[in-house]
Amino acid sequence: MSTRRPPASAGLTLLECLVVIAVFGVVAGGASFVWPRLASAFHLEAALRGLAADLQDTRVLAVAAAARARLVFVRGTARYRLERADDDGTFTLTAERRLPPGVVVADVNSGGDLVFSARGNAENGTVVLADRRGRRATLRLNQRGRVTVERGRT
Repeated sequence: MSTRRPPASAGLTLLECLVVIAVFGVVAGGASFVWPRLASAFHLEAALRGLAADLQDTRVLAVAAAARARLVFVRGTARYRLERADDDGTFTLTAERRLPPGVVVADVNSGGDLVFSARGNAENGTVVLADRRGRRATLRLNQRGRVTVERGRT
Protein backbone atom coordinates (compact mmCIF):
# COMPACT_ATOMS: atom_id res chain seq x y z
CA MET A 1 0.00 0.00 0.00
CA SER A 2 1.07 3.46 -0.80
CA THR A 3 1.18 6.15 1.91
CA ARG A 4 1.19 9.07 -0.47
CA ARG A 5 -0.59 12.20 0.62
CA PRO A 6 -2.54 14.36 -1.74
CA PRO A 7 -0.68 17.59 -2.75
CA ALA A 8 -1.38 20.57 -0.49
CA SER A 9 -2.77 23.73 -1.98
CA ALA A 10 0.19 25.98 -2.71
CA GLY A 11 -1.69 29.22 -3.42
CA LEU A 12 -4.41 31.48 -2.13
CA THR A 13 -7.89 31.70 -3.49
CA LEU A 14 -9.13 34.90 -5.05
CA LEU A 15 -11.35 35.55 -2.03
CA GLU A 16 -8.41 35.22 0.37
CA CYS A 17 -6.37 37.67 -1.71
CA LEU A 18 -9.22 40.19 -1.72
CA VAL A 19 -9.62 39.93 2.06
CA VAL A 20 -5.90 40.53 2.60
CA ILE A 21 -5.95 43.56 0.28
CA ALA A 22 -9.04 44.96 2.04
CA VAL A 23 -7.44 44.58 5.49
CA PHE A 24 -4.26 46.23 4.23
CA GLY A 25 -6.32 49.10 2.80
CA VAL A 26 -8.10 49.68 6.11
CA VAL A 27 -4.79 49.70 8.04
CA ALA A 28 -3.14 52.05 5.52
CA GLY A 29 -6.15 54.37 5.59
CA GLY A 30 -6.06 54.57 9.38
CA ALA A 31 -2.33 55.22 9.35
CA SER A 32 -2.76 58.13 6.96
CA PHE A 33 -4.87 59.92 9.59
CA VAL A 34 -2.36 59.29 12.37
CA TRP A 35 0.85 59.95 10.44
CA PRO A 36 0.81 63.80 10.52
CA ARG A 37 0.52 63.75 14.30
CA LEU A 38 3.33 61.22 14.63
CA ALA A 39 5.60 63.04 12.18
CA SER A 40 5.04 66.32 14.03
CA ALA A 41 5.89 64.68 17.37
CA PHE A 42 9.02 63.07 15.88
CA HIS A 43 10.19 66.40 14.45
CA LEU A 44 9.68 68.20 17.77
CA GLU A 45 11.56 65.45 19.63
CA ALA A 46 14.40 65.57 17.10
CA ALA A 47 14.61 69.35 17.49
CA LEU A 48 14.77 69.03 21.29
CA ARG A 49 17.52 66.43 21.16
CA GLY A 50 19.52 68.37 18.59
CA LEU A 51 19.25 71.64 20.47
CA ALA A 52 20.13 70.03 23.81
CA ALA A 53 23.19 68.42 22.18
CA ASP A 54 24.22 71.75 20.63
CA LEU A 55 23.93 73.44 24.02
CA GLN A 56 26.23 70.84 25.56
CA ASP A 57 28.66 71.05 22.62
CA THR A 58 28.74 74.84 22.90
CA ARG A 59 29.52 74.57 26.59
CA VAL A 60 32.38 72.16 25.85
CA LEU A 61 33.64 74.50 23.11
CA ALA A 62 33.64 77.43 25.53
CA VAL A 63 35.65 75.52 28.11
CA ALA A 64 38.07 74.01 25.56
CA ALA A 65 38.71 77.33 23.84
CA ALA A 66 38.75 79.28 27.13
CA ALA A 67 36.43 81.78 25.47
CA ARG A 68 32.77 82.66 25.61
CA ALA A 69 30.44 80.83 23.25
CA ARG A 70 26.75 81.23 22.58
CA LEU A 71 23.69 80.05 20.69
CA VAL A 72 21.68 82.82 19.05
CA PHE A 73 17.94 82.43 18.38
CA VAL A 74 15.38 84.55 16.56
CA ARG A 75 11.76 84.10 17.57
CA GLY A 76 9.55 82.69 14.82
CA THR A 77 12.36 81.20 12.74
CA ALA A 78 13.47 77.62 12.20
CA ARG A 79 17.20 78.18 12.63
CA TYR A 80 19.79 79.23 15.16
CA ARG A 81 23.50 80.05 15.17
CA LEU A 82 26.44 78.81 17.22
CA GLU A 83 29.08 81.48 17.81
CA ARG A 84 32.38 81.75 19.66
CA ALA A 85 34.07 84.88 20.97
CA ASP A 86 37.48 85.87 19.59
CA ASP A 87 40.27 87.28 21.74
CA ASP A 88 38.83 90.77 21.34
CA GLY A 89 35.35 89.59 22.45
CA THR A 90 33.74 89.68 19.00
CA PHE A 91 31.51 86.69 18.31
CA THR A 92 32.10 84.81 15.05
CA LEU A 93 29.88 82.20 13.48
CA THR A 94 30.89 78.61 14.22
CA ALA A 95 27.86 76.86 12.72
CA GLU A 96 24.28 77.47 11.74
CA ARG A 97 21.59 74.90 12.44
CA ARG A 98 18.16 74.40 10.94
CA LEU A 99 15.35 72.90 13.00
CA PRO A 100 13.40 69.92 11.58
CA PRO A 101 10.44 70.69 9.27
CA GLY A 102 7.50 72.29 11.00
CA VAL A 103 9.40 73.26 14.17
CA VAL A 104 10.12 76.91 15.02
CA VAL A 105 11.53 78.90 17.91
CA ALA A 106 8.31 80.06 19.55
CA ASP A 107 9.92 82.06 22.34
CA VAL A 108 13.33 82.81 23.76
CA ASN A 109 14.38 84.97 26.66
CA SER A 110 17.76 86.41 27.68
CA GLY A 111 17.86 88.67 24.63
CA GLY A 112 17.73 85.80 22.15
CA ASP A 113 21.04 84.19 23.03
CA LEU A 114 22.30 81.64 25.52
CA VAL A 115 25.89 82.43 26.51
CA PHE A 116 28.48 80.17 28.13
CA SER A 117 31.50 81.59 29.91
CA ALA A 118 35.02 80.22 29.46
CA ARG A 119 34.41 78.15 32.61
CA GLY A 120 31.23 76.57 31.26
CA ASN A 121 28.85 78.61 33.37
CA ALA A 122 25.84 80.12 31.66
CA GLU A 123 23.18 82.72 32.03
CA ASN A 124 19.73 81.43 32.91
CA GLY A 125 17.77 81.09 29.70
CA THR A 126 14.75 79.44 28.14
CA VAL A 127 14.00 78.43 24.57
CA VAL A 128 10.49 77.30 23.61
CA LEU A 129 10.07 75.23 20.45
CA ALA A 130 6.69 74.70 18.78
CA ASP A 131 5.51 72.37 16.03
CA ARG A 132 2.80 72.78 13.39
CA ARG A 133 0.13 71.30 15.62
CA GLY A 134 0.74 73.80 18.43
CA ARG A 135 2.62 71.46 20.78
CA ARG A 136 5.42 73.17 22.65
CA ALA A 137 8.51 72.03 24.45
CA THR A 138 10.81 74.11 26.62
CA LEU A 139 14.56 73.85 27.11
CA ARG A 140 15.92 75.58 30.19
CA LEU A 141 19.55 76.42 30.77
CA ASN A 142 20.64 77.22 34.32
CA GLN A 143 23.71 79.09 35.59
CA ARG A 144 25.73 75.91 35.95
CA GLY A 145 25.21 75.02 32.30
CA ARG A 146 22.68 72.25 32.93
CA VAL A 147 19.97 71.73 30.31
CA THR A 148 16.50 70.52 31.28
CA VAL A 149 13.66 69.70 28.92
CA GLU A 150 9.93 70.09 29.55
CA ARG A 151 7.83 68.34 26.91
CA GLY A 152 4.22 68.73 25.97
CA ARG A 153 3.58 72.28 27.12
CA THR A 154 0.90 74.08 25.18
